[in-house]
Amino acid sequence: MKYIRRLVWFIASRLLIFTIAVSVLLCAFYMCMNTANVYIVLSDGLEKRVEVILTREDAPELNNYFHGDFLSADPALTAAFDGSSPYVNYNITSFEHELTVESLWAWPWDSYATCRVVERVPSITGTAIAGRDVSDTVPTWQGRRYNVTLMKTDGRWKIVGMQEEAVIIEATPTPTPEPTPTPEP
Repeated sequence: MKYIRRLVWFIASRLLIFTIAVSVLLCAFYMCMNTANVYIVLSDGLEKRVEVILTREDAPELNNYFHGDFLSADPALTAAFDGSSPYVNYNITSFEHELTVESLWAWPWDSYATCRVVERVPSITGTAIAGRDVSDTVPTWQGRRYNVTLMKTDGRWKIVGMQEEAVIIEATPTPTPEPTPTPEP
């Protein structure tokens, strides 16, 4: 009887350890999968949003990244299409988008994810539309830190909210002084 009890305890303890190890691995796998999906939605979606704001093109692709309620309430997108955007007088040809994800958390059993991101557009290339009385230089993009909320519906992550946390003040470049030519004798 003593040996049977030891054998049963040995099998049960090993089965419990195996079950716990598999559970931790499955949890880590789904957490990594959710984190990767959220990261892709964030980087591609926010870059597409900036592109639509700068070029004012109607982009049905935004529906792949953002929830419809967010799109209708986004003040930057609304400004781009109602003519109050500072970029409405320019033909934007290219831009550089930088997104820094400071924190990202998506539990494997939850349908919500929260992130803190910093969005910057350090360079915008474009020209003023002919006939408009504006500066030749395109206005700079104001970088911002956002708290972003994503929701998983029908197996897809979508951005449902972006709360501005801080405005990033970009350093203005100081002109490099030109050396004065020395007079020739």
